[in-house]
Amino acid sequence: GFCGEGCLIHKEMQYSNNTVYAGIYMLSMWFWTSQFIVAVGQIVISLSISLWYFNRDRKLVSNATFLKAVSIATFYHLGTAAFGSLVIAIIKTIRTILTYMEKKAARSKQK
Repeated sequence: GFCGEGCLIHKEMQYSNNTVYAGIYMLSMWFWTSQFIVAVGQIVISLSISLWYFNRDRKLVSNATFLKAVSIATFYHLGTAAFGSLVIAIIKTIRTILTYMEKKAARSKQK
């Protein structure tokens, strides 16, 4: 808000360590979940295309091809998607923390 003749009231929030750690945890879980969904989607798409491409009888290509790709991805490739998305989530979390620290340092230099 404003106080009097155009001066600005500045409020700064203080967070406990547990709140900061919970925020970092939620951010990293969001990164992991979103990357896992992307990875599973990419695996299903690539399996669908490979099942279509290597099918000799084009009459057998139908929605069942996609469902077979989902089945194969679920039973054989979810671990790969989970591990790969975990690696990406860790790197994204570290990058986000470093970017935050860099912006905070730049703001403190301007003051």
